[in-house]
Amino acid sequence: LLPHLGLAGHASAKESVNWQPLSEQAIEDALAQHKRVFIDVTADWCITCKVNKYNVLHKDDVQAALQQPDVVALRGDWSQPSDLITAFLQTRNSYAIPFNQVYGPGLTDGKILPPLLDKSTVLDTLKNAKG
Repeated sequence: LLPHLGLAGHASAKESVNWQPLSEQAIEDALAQHKRVFIDVTADWCITCKVNKYNVLHKDDVQAALQQPDVVALRGDWSQPSDLITAFLQTRNSYAIPFNQVYGPGLTDGKILPPLLDKSTVLDTLKNAKG
């Protein structure tokens, strides 16, 4: 076995973001403090989510952007059925994951990112969210 070739093991070593639990209240609180919000709804069974983590979210420059003092990183884990996450997605006319959204003073209504993330989109959207 070559565990170092596994996506999950390799990627998790680079995870240094302090993810908070996803909730509408957490988004409202962050916006009230003029902070930016990065939302990641993911699940263990979601292959595209793993690809996004490996190719984008765990890259050093994205990790650094998500650790800025004015950024709140919220994660919803849909590995097990969750009424809260289902309702969260439905209010955004979304019914599938991965789901990523960015809020901030410059994006008060939130911008939904494409399912397959790329670094420049994530970094540019976070920058634009500053306002």
